[in-house]
Amino acid sequence: MRWSFESSDASGAYHVRDDLIAYLEVYATPDSDLAGAALIFGELVGNVVRHAPGPIAVRLRWEHDIAVLAVRDFGPGFDWKRASLPDPLAEGGRGLFIVQAVAGSITVRRCAPNGAEAIALLPVRLQRPA
Repeated sequence: MRWSFESSDASGAYHVRDDLIAYLEVYATPDSDLAGAALIFGELVGNVVRHAPGPIAVRLRWEHDIAVLAVRDFGPGFDWKRASLPDPLAEGGRGLFIVQAVAGSITVRRCAPNGAEAIALLPVRLQRPA
């Protein structure tokens, strides 16, 4: 599954999130954490809106029965180190920390010629046909 929208298009982001969750409702196991998946989507997209406004590309794929979400921006890119507990008085710094806590894993990589892609393992498993 692939989607794209502009970071300034809030309704586009809502539609993509709704499409993502509707898709997962069909294919995920009943015990999957769809609220966690929606939270991860929101935090990753919010990070792009705040730090690299412009086009956003979202991709969802299954890897060994685990949902993998990739959110790519086309801004200047950034180097990310594992999130540590954010300063409780700081205005920012919580988004990727939250994603790291909810997701099975998160990585961020720079993309050529510009931008970055955040890839998170969602707390969602593929339901196998009976």
